[in-house]
Amino acid sequence: MNPRATILAVTLFLAACGDAVHQEAAAPVSMRMAAPAPAAMNAAVAEGGTVQAALDAATPRYLAERQFWVFELPETAIETRWQAHIALCRQDCEVLHAALSKSAHSPVSAALQLRVGRANAEKLLGAMSAPEVKERRVEREDKTLQVVDVEARLKTLGDLRDRLRELLAKRAGSLKDILETERELARVQGELDAMAAQRKALANETEKILLHVDYRPEPSLGETGAMQPLVEAWRGAGRAFASSLAAALLFIVQALPWLVIVVPVLWGVWKGLRRLADWRRARRAARESA
Repeated sequence: MNPRATILAVTLFLAACGDAVHQEAAAPVSMRMAAPAPAAMNAAVAEGGTVQAALDAATPRYLAERQFWVFELPETAIETRWQAHIALCRQDCEVLHAALSKSAHSPVSAALQLRVGRANAEKLLGAMSAPEVKERRVEREDKTLQVVDVEARLKTLGDLRDRLRELLAKRAGSLKDILETERELARVQGELDAMAAQRKALANETEKILLHVDYRPEPSLGETGAMQPLVEAWRGAGRAFASSLAAALLFIVQALPWLVIVVPVLWGVWKGLRRLADWRRARRAARESA
């Protein structure tokens, strides 16, 4: 059989089987949900449901979960707590981002971003829980359709790659057909690698929890009580004075080069006018004496 015709037949056969593969894509063990037995599906249909609803119930769900925590601590305790939480990230945990801000003109603050596996997430989150947690928010996104679609493409491309390898192993046909088969195999392998990387990224999102943690200083009495307007007014007055002083200093610095040029010119003009007035006065006195 002609290898080119064989490649075309294999491609059409796999494309026709794409939907079936899409439904039968295997899920990772860590994220796979128990599928209901045929008897349970028949019971669901008998109770008024539909076959599609039963199939949806049998499909494993892949959820990407993100959690956002906010700690309010004394400024002296922020760095210590931040380092302690980094030390908790050990098994099946990855520190994606860690930042600590310390400045004489602003309060101390810190931020932390972790990615932890679901098996160890409960232990880590339990160790991090404390009364200082002032905000905790959870977001979930359904990635089921993307995961199933990528796995179906992986299955299709994997089968096509295996068929192309079999054709190359047999080495049937002319040199031109063999080279075309090798090029097609390289293209399929490239797509297969890209799909595998995409599936790995999806697994990283659905099989782990992404945790964002912010560390903020506790608000002072002036920031939370009745004195807050006065505190803000005092800070505003200080900023206004500093801004005005900065503007005056900037004006002086900008005008200084011009003063170096203008002052000598004005002094020379003044001296010239004074000499002219003296000369006229002397001439008038001479005339009067004559």
